[in-house]
Amino acid sequence: MEDDISVLSRPQMYLFGCTLKSDKREFRVDADDDDAEQQLSLKAVCLGAEAEDKFHMVEIEGLTYDGKSTKVPLVVLKPSVLPSMSLGGFEITPPVTFRLQSGSGPVHISGQHFISVKDSEDEEEENNSSPVKRPAGLISGKKPPLKKLKMESDDDEDDSDEDEDDDDEDDDSDENDVKPQKNAGKEQKKKPSPGGRDKAQAGPAKPLSPSEIRSKLSTAAKEGKPLPKTEQKFENYVRSSFRITDKKVAKDLWDFVQTLKIEKK
Repeated sequence: MEDDISVLSRPQMYLFGCTLKSDKREFRVDADDDDAEQQLSLKAVCLGAEAEDKFHMVEIEGLTYDGKSTKVPLVVLKPSVLPSMSLGGFEITPPVTFRLQSGSGPVHISGQHFISVKDSEDEEEENNSSPVKRPAGLISGKKPPLKKLKMESDDDEDDSDEDEDDDDEDDDSDENDVKPQKNAGKEQKKKPSPGGRDKAQAGPAKPLSPSEIRSKLSTAAKEGKPLPKTEQKFENYVRSSFRITDKKVAKDLWDFVQTLKIEKK
């Protein structure tokens, strides 16, 4: 019985089509059955192969939202210009009348017709009194929630007992940890950090004086080590090797290197 009711209440889709021509210029779709809800979904309008090369206008007549009758043009077709048109699911509720306002046709209108049968009051009462739709709380009562609350309270008690045990263990561990910390403080006071001396000894290297740099350049020249041959390269060399940024000092060192070359010759 329930399966039959669900089939009746589910919308049924049917094919819809009508043809307007010179001897049948109107086609009406009525909503005679009050227990059924109907809907038209128009898909396409096209001219027949024998239609004359004239304008064919199709008019549609239906009801507005306030129940008044109104007429509006649906399509205007011509075989040489626009022989067909897609309406893309233009929906309208019957009653509705299609009328060939101009031209002799034939004009073919196609779409879908939806029909949904309404449930009767007796069927609604049966559905409302059906035990399947009764709330679960009315059938089972409040025992499961109480049981759940009781279980939660038991869990809370167990958690509280475990927390107390954990607190006791933490207190004992804290007492045991206090003494090593005190002794560790004394040991730290007695033993100076070895990093202090390293920090004192470590530091930026002191740059060489010009006389020391001359001595190194003289030694390099005697040993035959290559030195820059241009003043610009020499200036870069002393800047990177001896951290000499003063151009005057670099110029003096360059002149000194030139005298070494002359003496060597």
